[in-house]
Amino acid sequence: MTHHYIVSAIMNGDFLCPMGAVCQEEELKAILKRQGVKRFKVKMIDAEPVEAWEDGDWQEV
Repeated sequence: MTHHYIVSAIMNGDFLCPMGAVCQEEELKAILKRQGVKRFKVKMIDAEPVEAWEDGDWQEV
């Protein structure tokens, strides 16, 4: 199933930026990798906030 993800991403060069992707869950890391993301936290899925996302661990791409 396709979802709209909003993530907080650490890019190459170690800068932080928000990003969005519309994809299936299993495609998300591949899409972020192509965009130069090193680590990320999912902030929202389909306009629904992820609870306590700030306190979660960074996921490696």
